[in-house]
Amino acid sequence: MKDLLEAYRNGEIGADEAQDRLMRMLYEEGEDFLLDLHRGHRIGFPEVVYAEGKTDEQVLAITGALYERNGNVFVSVVDEHRQLLVRKRFAGAEMRAAGRLLLVRRPGAERGREEGRVGIVTAGTADVPYAQETALILEELGFDLITAFDIGASGMHRPLLGLKKARDADLLIVFAGMDGVLPTLIASLTDLPLIAVPTPVGYGHGGQGEAALSTMLQCCVPGVLVLNIGNSVGAAAAAVRILKSFQRRICGKPR
Repeated sequence: MKDLLEAYRNGEIGADEAQDRLMRMLYEEGEDFLLDLHRGHRIGFPEVVYAEGKTDEQVLAITGALYERNGNVFVSVVDEHRQLLVRKRFAGAEMRAAGRLLLVRRPGAERGREEGRVGIVTAGTADVPYAQETALILEELGFDLITAFDIGASGMHRPLLGLKKARDADLLIVFAGMDGVLPTLIASLTDLPLIAVPTPVGYGHGGQGEAALSTMLQCCVPGVLVLNIGNSVGAAAAAVRILKSFQRRICGKPR
């Protein structure tokens, strides 16, 4: 991009050609999609393929374009059928799956290396698949992880045990379904930044995460960040933004 801007400034190329080359550098256009190839560099978090609502052909085409450009790609909300299709199309690639998230990476492609340790906490075992999706993304991007699973408020001593395990984290992501009270309990005991993620775990009225979301939004501990139901990708992205901001200010790292 720097060379392109220099060429334009020196009059070697015109405005139309510069714009065309810049667009091709930043985006890749298919018949019915426009990929943001610059997103990872711009915000520090890669574009993730959202599979639900797309045709099989669209999922494979978009995954293939990102794979060729970046060497790795995350595909979210993949059912068993879609996962088999992706595994078949990219048979030579390394694959890792967590919950409904699939990582496709080119053999030998370098993983990220980032400073920061994230504590990933769940209230129950049923919340773990959502937490594992977040963990897979953060691990691939190069962050250290601490996990504390099944430490919900059904036993008042359990959140204390979980917080003790994650005490060396720089940031906490807490997943909870049912009544969704765990983030409030943990936030009342620590000054760490805390991202709360309601999960669609429960039964009866509000059992698809609505009750947990309402509880988290009504949290009486100030400063808790609440995401939408099951938003594991958003939780990873929020953690990346916070931790990278810390590192820029503490270590003087450039944007």
